[in-house]
Parts: sequence; structure tokens; C-alpha cells
Amino acid sequence: MALGGKREGAGRKRGSKASHTLLAEQMRAKLIQRVDKEFTPLVDAQVDLAKGIVVERTVIVNGKTIKRYYVKEPDNSALEDLLNRAMGRPKETIEIDDKTLKIE
Repeated sequence: MALGGKREGAGRKRGSKASHTLLAEQMRAKLIQRVDKEFTPLVDAQVDLAKGIVVERTVIVNGKTIKRYYVKEPDNSALEDLLNRAMGRPKETIEIDDKTLKIE
């Protein structure tokens, strides 16, 4: 009887994928299709967040219609995300014990 090492026919077949990997690929494909359909409105919404927006809401209080306005300040993380996607994420440099590492 063998005490370890390589055994013929053991393990996953070359080129095959685990069921959770296949599921993740299917979900990613669905997400890509959905984003593709809504691409322009999604980008417009993110640009609005990055720039800041004014939202008008109509509410009814005691039978009276009242318009309310809300201001959402510019969101720096939305702007950063837009720029990173459009221009690529900037490279970061970290110094550790007199050694410089580049993170890409």
C-alpha cells in the first residue's frame, strides 16, 4: 500500500472547475448583462453623486402638498471610483524597513 505521493486519477481533472466557480461565473455574466443594459443611467447617477445633487421631493402633510429640497454634497469616493475606472488606479508606494514596495 502506498504511503502518499501522486496517485493516478486523484484530484480534479485538468481544466475542470468547481461548482462554486461555475456559479460565480454565471452570476458575473448576469451582472455584466444588467450593467450593460443600464450603463448610461448608472454612470450618470455616479457622476451626479460625485458632483453633488439637489433632490426635490413632494410630500403630503395634513392634506397639503409640500415640496421639499434636499442637497447631497459631492461624494469624494464616487469621484475617486469614477477616475480609477476611467484612468486606472494610481500606483501606490509603501516603504517598509528601508525597502520600497510598489503595489499595482
